[in-house]
Amino acid sequence: MGRVSGMSRNILLDWSGTVANDLPPVLDATNKIFAEFGRPPLSLEEFRRHFRLPFAGFYAEFLPEATIEGLETLYRRFFDGLQDTVTLLPGALAFLEFCRDSGRRIFLLSTIQGDHFETQATRLGVRHFFEHAYVGVMDKRERIASILQERELDPARTMFVGDMVHDIETARHGGVMSVAVLTGFDPLEKLLPSTPDVIVPDLGMLRRLMET
Repeated sequence: MGRVSGMSRNILLDWSGTVANDLPPVLDATNKIFAEFGRPPLSLEEFRRHFRLPFAGFYAEFLPEATIEGLETLYRRFFDGLQDTVTLLPGALAFLEFCRDSGRRIFLLSTIQGDHFETQATRLGVRHFFEHAYVGVMDKRERIASILQERELDPARTMFVGDMVHDIETARHGGVMSVAVLTGFDPLEKLLPSTPDVIVPDLGMLRRLMET
């Protein structure tokens, strides 16, 4: 845990399921898409068990006849009206304040569409915490190395915090510390085989570890 408290001066954060609780509206929008194709809805448990990033693989399994372009159009139509239901996750605001007050640099690395992030983060009062937001990134594993180089971030002093197996794989691709939070899309049983460096219930616990 010493590396958590003393070495991680740069924080890369996922958005969905890590900082913001958008799982309910994402599931709602997904089931509306399924209905368009005559498919039955997924329960929350089924969705968490099957959903994965990059999301093209998930939709190829359940809606093989759909195109990515068509899916993105449908998702935007259904999700846009649900954005006001997105809230901050427990401990998220205090974590961002702690990182800012302790001189850490905070970046976003997320698949969320750029305008959705700007709308949500501004309404929730957290946009100003992020030095830069890398959004609309379909495969974060392919992007993290260039971000580290672009921002001159030492991998040994950087962590990536996310809620999905894809986030843990992304951290490993970048050679940075991987931190899994249990507030989002992937349940513990999916995250454990990816062997993250640290698993915490939420950002509040991560803040407490970093303070020690």
